[in-house]
Amino acid sequence: MQNRNEGACVRRAAIALVALIATVVISPAFADFTVNLADGEVLEVTEIGADNDGPLVLWFTNQYGDIAGPSSVAQALARRGATVWQVDLLESLFLTRTDRAVRELDGAAVAALIQHAIDVAPGRERVVLGVDRMGVPVLRGMRLWQSQTDDPAALAGAILLFPNLFRGTPIAGQEPEFFGIVDATNLPVMIIQPEMGVYMNRLATLRDRLINAGSPVFTWVVPEVKDFYFVETGEGQTDSLEANDDLLEDPASVKATRALPGQIIASIPLLSAASHSGEVLEINLAHTEPTEKQTGLQPVDPVPAPDFELVDLYDGRQSLRHDFDGVQIVNFWATWCPACVEELPSMERLASRYPDRLRIYGIAFKETPEHLRDFLQHYDISFPVPVDIDGAVAERYGAFAFPTSFMVAPDGKIHYAVNAGIIWDTPEVEAIMQELLEIKPE
Repeated sequence: MQNRNEGACVRRAAIALVALIATVVISPAFADFTVNLADGEVLEVTEIGADNDGPLVLWFTNQYGDIAGPSSVAQALARRGATVWQVDLLESLFLTRTDRAVRELDGAAVAALIQHAIDVAPGRERVVLGVDRMGVPVLRGMRLWQSQTDDPAALAGAILLFPNLFRGTPIAGQEPEFFGIVDATNLPVMIIQPEMGVYMNRLATLRDRLINAGSPVFTWVVPEVKDFYFVETGEGQTDSLEANDDLLEDPASVKATRALPGQIIASIPLLSAASHSGEVLEINLAHTEPTEKQTGLQPVDPVPAPDFELVDLYDGRQSLRHDFDGVQIVNFWATWCPACVEELPSMERLASRYPDRLRIYGIAFKETPEHLRDFLQHYDISFPVPVDIDGAVAERYGAFAFPTSFMVAPDGKIHYAVNAGIIWDTPEVEAIMQELLEIKPE
């Protein structure tokens, strides 16, 4: 596989060759047009609704690549008079599709596209849009552009869909850190947050941080859906979203996906009418780099495990036992999380080895009992599956990523935690089990 520099050289050579044999600028077949970046790289842009004269939406797609859902929503925006420029930053810049690659983007490409939109589309409202982790380079790019312009109101602001603006996944139970760009953003921001999404419980904190920085912040909570709800839309990108009922998993996703284009359109005048500061805020350099991901069970300073009382799939009440002379594992998981599902069999095998001295609670995060009962028909799970419908128990434990598990010793305290899927029936886990079983109840 070509690395980034080699890919850039090949791309520049190809463009130079085309220039020698043609008298007009010809965009590559995979893009409607390109924007040259300051470092010699090229940003590839797909344009939807090119003949429209409504608002211009600069959409930076998420790290997972070409998915039909965002394109279908873009087509719906075009039917409402908008023009959408969609960009896959990782593909354009020849970067690997990893969390870290997104979090390390400095925003220069975003700033370049914002300025290009101002240069070629005078008099139009313009907004930049980012999804999930792409919110980080979007905000960085907006701030970089702010530092280069004398008209900060030329950009309405940013629309962020369920933004992940954290430096990385912390040790399970610890609070995550925001990137410094959050405290250095003072231009208008709209946050569209699914009610059942992973970061819903942290929305108020994010909003407060942005407001404290001087950003006019708007929030739009989308009821009854999870993150990436609109990504589930399948083929039929040029058809009306009204025809895509069978391409979404549930009625709430259908309703929310149909509403999203209108929400984006309605957000733009709100952002445009807000104040646009010309002051460029300093960034805390200590919070600019992503944190290293923690893997495997990590020892933590022992703290009492939070109590909970939840109903399981069969109306039984499940709660942490304070009179249990054994180990209890409090596991937070979801059916949409591949790593969560992959670790279930090994967790069951571990449970079978300690029938009297291990209790596992597979707490399902913001799922419904009906969906879980149907899903678990394909798995041989003996431990209870309590349902954390509103995510309150996960918030109490400080669960940030999924799956997240906490190992509680007989003293009622958390001694080990992990914020990733692991294999539970290994010698390493066995050794930790034996260590915890030797701890006496308090």
